[in-house]
Amino acid sequence: MGFFKDLLGGGDTGTGTAREAMAKANELAPGIRFNPWTVRTSTGTTAYDPATGGYRSELSSPFQQYLTQATGGAQGFLSQLSQFDPRQRTQQIVEQNAALLDPLFAQQRAKQAGQSFMSGRLGLRLAGEGVGAGEGSGMVNPDFFGLNVAQSQALAGLVPQASQQAYNEMGQLAQMGTGLMSSAMGVSGLEQQLLSLGVDAETARSAANTAAANVVMQPYGMMQQAQAAKAGNRAAMGAGIIKGAATAFSDMRLKDNITHVDTLPNGIKLYTWEWNNATIQEPTFGVLAQEVLETIPEAVVVHDSGYLMVDYSHPELKGVH
Repeated sequence: MGFFKDLLGGGDTGTGTAREAMAKANELAPGIRFNPWTVRTSTGTTAYDPATGGYRSELSSPFQQYLTQATGGAQGFLSQLSQFDPRQRTQQIVEQNAALLDPLFAQQRAKQAGQSFMSGRLGLRLAGEGVGAGEGSGMVNPDFFGLNVAQSQALAGLVPQASQQAYNEMGQLAQMGTGLMSSAMGVSGLEQQLLSLGVDAETARSAANTAAANVVMQPYGMMQQAQAAKAGNRAAMGAGIIKGAATAFSDMRLKDNITHVDTLPNGIKLYTWEWNNATIQEPTFGVLAQEVLETIPEAVVVHDSGYLMVDYSHPELKGVH
């Protein structure tokens, strides 16, 4: 009776398994979804929470301070660079260095005057420009003239050196500004690295849970496939019995109260019986498949379910049904 209960739909047709599988899937779903998360490191904190607007990253206090200082410093250097005039700076450097040389030049002139006095050359006059010790007289002392030329050449040599220094300062401003800006951008990029760290961690967790859920759900799929095949067998078997087709189940395992009532001329016995499922209202007269298998094997087929069926259209069985 249990077989025909399943055979004709009295048993589990698979909907129970499907409901159980859906319940289990709903139970596992939260672990598979991309859940809210928070990751904290020495660099800072990153989190994801759709309820509060999605993703966020925040650097720790030391990194925030450095980022502020680096950004401010870079802006300061680049602002100075935009206002830097190398020619004006060259002039400033020349004037500063010339001012530093003035005391030395004065000492050199005083020393030269003393030496000229001691040598008796202080009173010597030559025709020339009004410079040196002879200034105002239209004449020049050769010793003072040579010193004056040397000092003028020294001042003139300050210009290319000052120009080179000015352009070096300009390059240093650019280098320091861009260096700090690059450093600030590197620190700012830590926020993106933090976010990627959290996303990667949650992606790995979700993937692991998905793989685990697939393992958990696989038996349900196999059960449903088996039950679907079973339901197909029940439908085919039911059609063979209910419709009274030429080929019908006649396996003695499906019958109770089997009684011998007659015998065909070829020796095949005829029986009456009761199906072991009282819900089957079909002919209960015919042959036993196991006996027919011994004498007319070609009239017996094995169903996918494993039960035997008899082809009552076989010439040796005509008139039985």
